[in-house]
Amino acid sequence: MKQDAEIVGGLNAVLAALKSRPKSCRSLMAAEGRHRNAALDEIYALARAHGLAVKMSPRQALDRVYGREGHQGLVALFDPLEYVGFEDFLETLPAEGPALVLALDQVEDPGNLGALMRSALAFGAAGVLTGRERSAALTPAAVHAAAGAAEVLPLVRVVNLRRALETLQERGFWLAGADGEAEGNLFRHQFAPRTVLALGSEGQGLSRIIKKTCDELLAIPQNRAQVSSLNVSVAGAVFMCEYFRQMQAAQA
Repeated sequence: MKQDAEIVGGLNAVLAALKSRPKSCRSLMAAEGRHRNAALDEIYALARAHGLAVKMSPRQALDRVYGREGHQGLVALFDPLEYVGFEDFLETLPAEGPALVLALDQVEDPGNLGALMRSALAFGAAGVLTGRERSAALTPAAVHAAAGAAEVLPLVRVVNLRRALETLQERGFWLAGADGEAEGNLFRHQFAPRTVLALGSEGQGLSRIIKKTCDELLAIPQNRAQVSSLNVSVAGAVFMCEYFRQMQAAQA
């Protein structure tokens, strides 16, 4: 799936995009009078190195391109990011040793997708897997929330998520599903080094068919008297942090 162009706003997101794919940058706009800092200086240096002009524009012009919130006085237009094919992604996975894949089952909010990609990169995931139907795409909001992770981390969209998960299971991955009603306790669970973590939609959680596909369902212990459930991006970060902690401890 492609868009006509990808609009990237914010210092971290633009800097990450310029570092990873400068040749795909079509234009750069900075707000007139924007305060200089180290990140902006690095962006300007990269732009000069690759022959890109920075157009100084009124902030209202950036608002019209990106929206009024989140661009931090800097907007760039790029050739759109492309999704990674499932077979290509499988070839990038290490043949042995720890590997974490994040699977998203009908997560529809672009902000949650971006936040999950950011956490996935932070905690060493190899990539993010989603279905094509009822799933958030790499919109500007998702790219902004990813804060540079979308430039680095593979996002794989598949026609049939269950079959893709079964393929990973056949290749030795253990499929753990996040389910707030599960009896399994995340903090008492020993993760397999090769794990797929499945997270469900914002409202309904994991679908019935993905739950049945999971090898184990786990919940985060929490004070239900105060909070009924965690946002999917927060829950995903907690799960991935625990996996990362266990893998680090095993290597110590």
